[in-house]
Amino acid sequence: MKRFYKDVSIETLEAGFGIALDGRALRTPAKTVVTLPSAALAKAVADEWAGAGDEIKPDEMPFFSLSVTVIDRVMTQQDTLRKELCDYAGNDVLHYRAGPEDSALDSRQNELWSPWVSWAGKKFEAEILVTAGLMPARQPNALLQGAAMQLAPLSDWKLGALYRAVTLSGSFILGLAFFEREIDAETLFRFAFLEELHQNETCGRDSEAEARQKQIEQELRDLERFLVML
Repeated sequence: MKRFYKDVSIETLEAGFGIALDGRALRTPAKTVVTLPSAALAKAVADEWAGAGDEIKPDEMPFFSLSVTVIDRVMTQQDTLRKELCDYAGNDVLHYRAGPEDSALDSRQNELWSPWVSWAGKKFEAEILVTAGLMPARQPNALLQGAAMQLAPLSDWKLGALYRAVTLSGSFILGLAFFEREIDAETLFRFAFLEELHQNETCGRDSEAEARQKQIEQELRDLERFLVML
């Protein structure tokens, strides 16, 4: 939409920080007043609105987009998102290896993924099963129970950030390691998209796939900054 305001300001609210456009409270697409949990995040969102040109482009406002997703979607369906995250924990991309059909990729997966599977196994006191191919590997209840306990105390904002990390990467284990600052955005991307990056090297690069990968990598960098600002 066209830019309709001149001034952007930050307001202190009872529950956090708000953004005002020409003195009027900024709202989400669902018409909820935007209330942010930290001054740092409020400044980042305010800077996005202040730096907009003649047209408002939400895809160029990652911190606003992440914030309104939390407000409109996470806060209204916490239980559903927690269940989805537990499903990811039970069917993590790290559970499945290439096997003998692609020994080079399988070796790389074992090298980079196995330490994190062990990390999660110790964290949740569970014997995580790893298999070759795509046939489902039924994971122990201890893993799912441990994941649920990990998610239970998270605030809406942190739950939203973790959910985004997991759904972008396809891995609960790597998403959680990223969320807990054990790995950075670049490492998360490199590990989660190991198979695609391997295909780039062995089969040649595809421009559309490469553009999508770069976009995801940038989203993870934005998410990393978002987490720090929380």
